[in-house]
Amino acid sequence: MSTLRLILGDQLSTSIATLSDIDKQADRVLMVELSEEATYVRHHQQKLVLVLSAMRHFAAALKKDGVQVDYVRMDSKDNTGSFSGEVKRALQRRHHDQLVVTEPGEWRVRKMMQTWQKDLDIPVEIRDDDRFLCSLAEFAQWAKNRKSLRMEYFYRTMRRKTGWLMEGDKPVGGEWNYDRQNRKSLPRGMTYPGRLRFEADEITQDVMQLVKTRFDHHFGDLESFGWGTSRADAQQALTHFIEDCLPGFGDYQDAMKSGEDFLFHALISPYLNIGLLDPREVCKAALKAFEDERAPLAAVEGFVRQV
Repeated sequence: MSTLRLILGDQLSTSIATLSDIDKQADRVLMVELSEEATYVRHHQQKLVLVLSAMRHFAAALKKDGVQVDYVRMDSKDNTGSFSGEVKRALQRRHHDQLVVTEPGEWRVRKMMQTWQKDLDIPVEIRDDDRFLCSLAEFAQWAKNRKSLRMEYFYRTMRRKTGWLMEGDKPVGGEWNYDRQNRKSLPRGMTYPGRLRFEADEITQDVMQLVKTRFDHHFGDLESFGWGTSRADAQQALTHFIEDCLPGFGDYQDAMKSGEDFLFHALISPYLNIGLLDPREVCKAALKAFEDERAPLAAVEGFVRQV
């Protein structure tokens, strides 16, 4: 049996449900760069470079691991520009017995996927995205019959579920939330951690040229682009945050200073959002820093709560 496995641009994780049972000999992974996804709203140019370059790096890593990858670049002359069109073309190129995908983060894409089994005449399995610490079904059960959906109460449920920062059924330190301690003003003369930036490799440079050519009318510029575009880059960014920024994150997470864009913030949301980092590993890294007394409780609690 041969399976076509579609990986989206925000699912760049080898632990994604789509790949959990892959047969490297029989199956193929499909990844596509789509003009439709870049233009249904005008995305920042740096976001486009980040996602497209990360996709290409991820595809290269899969191939290196022996996975068969069918990768369609945006400038391919036959690219239809849509998920439905590219899945159809992939099924025309090679026979597959089924299509497997992981639930997308956007409802409009989910509705599109739900038409494929009928339109493409192939069994389609849409798997739960288990990268989230709470599934949709779990959240629906928690929310059922509640008069209001307060994040604080959901957060406490998740703390109990994971056991993170817990002593039995009680929160470490006696408080669930240390937000009141995370509103300090910046001291005069304070120095801030230098932020980690990444040099654009050949893959990223090629993508930057593509974006400059096709999406120069989108807002933003690429002169200051310095985001990581691989799993290794993302892990390095996480380590930098834990070691250099997390100790001061709690005290000053609400502070602002002219000319200082980032202060002690993590700058890892893009990597979480596209799959290069996993929420569990991120939280566990912060928890380990607390256990090792490298970061205070208020900082770690505030960070874990946001993740």
